[in-house]
Amino acid sequence: MPDDTRWEPDPVLRELLFTDFDGEPADPDDVIADALDGGYRERTEGLAAILRDENADPAARFLSCCALTSWADLIGYATVVEAAGAPDDLAWRGQSYDRFHSQDDTFAHLAQAVGRSRDMVDERGTAAERIEAARALIRIADRVQLDRGANDLLYPEIVSACGDDLVAAVDRGIDRLVAGNRLNWDLGLQLALFINALAESRRSWAADARDRLSAAHPGDRALRELTESGGSSLWLL
Repeated sequence: MPDDTRWEPDPVLRELLFTDFDGEPADPDDVIADALDGGYRERTEGLAAILRDENADPAARFLSCCALTSWADLIGYATVVEAAGAPDDLAWRGQSYDRFHSQDDTFAHLAQAVGRSRDMVDERGTAAERIEAARALIRIADRVQLDRGANDLLYPEIVSACGDDLVAAVDRGIDRLVAGNRLNWDLGLQLALFINALAESRRSWAADARDRLSAAHPGDRALRELTESGGSSLWLL
């Protein structure tokens, strides 16, 4: 949901995402969730049209992408992949901000949509496309804020398919922290979540990565994740 309280959806978007299936005003998150029972079919075409329209309101395009991706739609996943290919050039960057750091969190919402679309992929026949959308987001996790939305990319089937991508993202992110390239969002937390997701399948790498991340002063939230998962206690020394 766009954070600017002055923003108002146009009548088309209001009908598609701000009106429930009984015709009453509703929050987009509730509409998206309710549509999983089949209502998505009657709203997909309109949202896809908004998403494809480069002249449409950026906030409307962002919300349309979140909805379609949540419904495991091909155009939603394809748009996530495209967005991750050029994250700094997106028209909808800045349409949503997190409440703690006041930084863009649009990719965090996309990560949530990709992860939580899991239950829809069999019905839609888009399991492979979901994996590729997740892979695209993982590959830019050292560049954009996912925060705890990163957890939504860490279902077993995604971790198994994207293990090398997770390793590469963690290694790049740790190098960034070591080099002193601090960001205005919590990169350390994202890296810790990725490391923990690989703790069983890549034990040697994960143990080393935990120590390297701990030594890079990643922040309290990251350190808490590492220690609560049985990781390194270097930071206590």
